[in-house]
Amino acid sequence: MSIGARFLEIRKAKGLNQTDVAAAIGISHGALVNYEKGREPPASAVIAFSKAYGVNPTWLLLGEGRPEQNSLDDLYSRSINIAWAYLTRGGDEVERDHLIKLSSALFQYLMEHGDISEAMTDKLLSLSA
Repeated sequence: MSIGARFLEIRKAKGLNQTDVAAAIGISHGALVNYEKGREPPASAVIAFSKAYGVNPTWLLLGEGRPEQNSLDDLYSRSINIAWAYLTRGGDEVERDHLIKLSSALFQYLMEHGDISEAMTDKLLSLSA
């Protein structure tokens, strides 16, 4: 799937028309039409689209990962909070290396998948502990 096809997918999913999207990302209507038909958009259009609609730029460019973009700070914080809750559940003192190892594994998973289920959290925690 081309970058323009991913533009189109997001535009339709959000119920937006081409004119509004083109204006929001600072390009002409004709340019957006061309991108959606397969012409390669410039980096500036990809960045503007990503920012305007909260879309993961890696997904736009390569089709990898998930379309929604989560803040790295949010993912990092969430991974540490999950690891901390797991490691402190018994009231024991937490070893720094264990917190780093576990939060790193969770962060990597969240970066790749955008979210984590309770079952996957349990699985990662059991493998990393």
